[in-house]
Amino acid sequence: MKKILLTVLLLAAIFMQPASADIFSDLDMKVNEYNENASQVPSALQNMLGNEVIYLIIEMNDGSELHIKAVTENARITTFEQIEPEKDIGATLEVTAGESTVQQLMDSENPLGVFIDAMENGGIVIEPVGLVDSITFQVANVLLKLSSMLGLV
Repeated sequence: MKKILLTVLLLAAIFMQPASADIFSDLDMKVNEYNENASQVPSALQNMLGNEVIYLIIEMNDGSELHIKAVTENARITTFEQIEPEKDIGATLEVTAGESTVQQLMDSENPLGVFIDAMENGGIVIEPVGLVDSITFQVANVLLKLSSMLGLV
């Protein structure tokens, strides 16, 4: 009986993925869908996130963190990979979001609205790296908020 129990536990440990692996897989599948619709992204957001090396940190509900490198070119994601937390990737933007916020974005019929709301309420924090990126980001952020107030996004 003990052998069977140990075997079951061993198999469960081997085949059970942590939540971070699940959310990464889900996000990875969304990359193609996002790229297909990248032309619909408002220009202010394209300017904000269009040509960047993004260091994404997802704060998981269990207290761990998932670290991702995403490279965008012309608002399309060209690289999307899980990385080690200490790795220097030459990021131009650092983005922090909670697992619940990321899940809401993936499940939403209106991800742009969820994204803007999350930025406004602190569910997503975007920090540009360097002076030029900071200025560009601030201008794009103002344009995005203005577009949102005018109902353009």
